[in-house]
Amino acid sequence: MSRRPPTALNLILLALAVGLPSSLFGQRPEADQHAAGLQTTVPAAAANLRGQNRSHLRLERQNRPVDVYLFAGDEKVDVLYAPFCGGDQGAKQYSGDYQLVSVVDNAVVSRLDLDPDVSFVEKKPHDGVRLYRDPKTGQDLVVLFQYGTCNSESVQFFSADPSGRLYSIPFLDKDGRTWSHRVTGPAGAIPHLPDGSPVFCAYANNLGYDFCEAYAFDGANFQETAKWMTQGLAEPVKGLNAPGRATRALFDFLSGLSAKNYLAAAYYFAGKVETAGTVPPAGNSAEKAKILEAYCTTQGGQCLMPTGIAPKAGGDAPGKMLFQISFETPDFKPFRIGARASFEFRVAKTPEGFKVLDLPPRLP
Repeated sequence: MSRRPPTALNLILLALAVGLPSSLFGQRPEADQHAAGLQTTVPAAAANLRGQNRSHLRLERQNRPVDVYLFAGDEKVDVLYAPFCGGDQGAKQYSGDYQLVSVVDNAVVSRLDLDPDVSFVEKKPHDGVRLYRDPKTGQDLVVLFQYGTCNSESVQFFSADPSGRLYSIPFLDKDGRTWSHRVTGPAGAIPHLPDGSPVFCAYANNLGYDFCEAYAFDGANFQETAKWMTQGLAEPVKGLNAPGRATRALFDFLSGLSAKNYLAAAYYFAGKVETAGTVPPAGNSAEKAKILEAYCTTQGGQCLMPTGIAPKAGGDAPGKMLFQISFETPDFKPFRIGARASFEFRVAKTPEGFKVLDLPPRLP
């Protein structure tokens, strides 16, 4: 067979970097909400699922077993004719219209349709679904890995309520963004912080940084506890420090502006607006977002994608860090104003976290 071209899953790391909007998972997906009475719509009876599944896991919910099957009625099997980062030569690759199907007391309770591009390769993290025990709550969850890039695997989690009904678990960021997936390294490792928060780190080759996020599971959602960037690639968890957090806040601010996600960018901004010389209301993110949008769209602000970010010695006050940033134009050329190819930004430590004090440059 010919190897599949990159799918939408390959773009997850890019979405992370530029802040592209993700699917909203504040409520359970529609497939969950209409899960009752699905026994007639599942393509195989509960008994057949036991012999025709790609994976089978068992969750315990209030001392009641919930069997979860990864199933595709149209599953196809191919053999990789050549190796690539997502599979070894000669390995079997499985594709089809996959579902997660839950069974309680030999009756199908619910199903979830997975992404149509989902596929599985044996002897890799993305070989099926696996059990994941959350160290803080002790609850078993279903984790699904998918090949993203040579540097990353995407990660998605699912759970079941006491009745056995399946639902996807969203990742909720402090800046208001919601994600269905996170990304981790190619081995699929998910380390933990001392408080039990799982950590997801993946390398962005174009920037030379590992992007890391930590979340705490609250029984329904993964809530952000920390974000950072680090060049300590051997042990990225050690990058969880003030410089790493400040770097990430600055990058998320600038990439949010570039992606026109002004509400998310507003979360990271605590500086003055150049045109008025005033500080936007700290507690009014919607008002700050309007100010940032105007700056980027009508006031000449060059809200471009950062391509280089480096700490700089100095700073005008304790608790503030200085960074040198370079940008890229929409046609992928280095941004310059005259002879200047990089620009200074200050990031301050505040009780609400690290906040950016400067706006992107404006053309003279």
